[in-house]
Amino acid sequence: MVQQHLGRADATRAALIPVRKSDAWWELTQDERRAILEERSHHIAIGLEYLPAVARRLHHSRDLGDEFDFLTWFEYSPETSQAFEELVARLRRTEEWLFVEREVDIRLTRSTV
Repeated sequence: MVQQHLGRADATRAALIPVRKSDAWWELTQDERRAILEERSHHIAIGLEYLPAVARRLHHSRDLGDEFDFLTWFEYSPETSQAFEELVARLRRTEEWLFVEREVDIRLTRSTV
C-alpha cells in the first residue's frame, strides 16, 4: 500500500502525538533499538496495515534539544477514525512503548465548511 498525501479533502481528522523516549532507550545501540522497532514491536509493519486510510509524517526532534524526541502527525477521515484508534492502541501495546517516557495526544477536526 502507498500512503496517501497529507491534506486530502476527506481527511478532516488529525492527531499530533509528540513522544519522548526514556534515557534507557537512547542508551541502547542503534541495532538494539532497530530490533525492538522492527523485529519485536513490528512498529513499521503495524503502521503499513493502516494504509491508505491513515497518512502520517514523522519528525525527529531529539537533536534539536526539544522536549520531545519525535513529533508524529496523522490525518484520516471520520469514517476511518476507529482504524486510527486501533492503530494507536496496537502501537501502545508493543515492547517499544515501554520506553516512552511521555506523550501528548492532541486531536483535531478540520471544518468542512
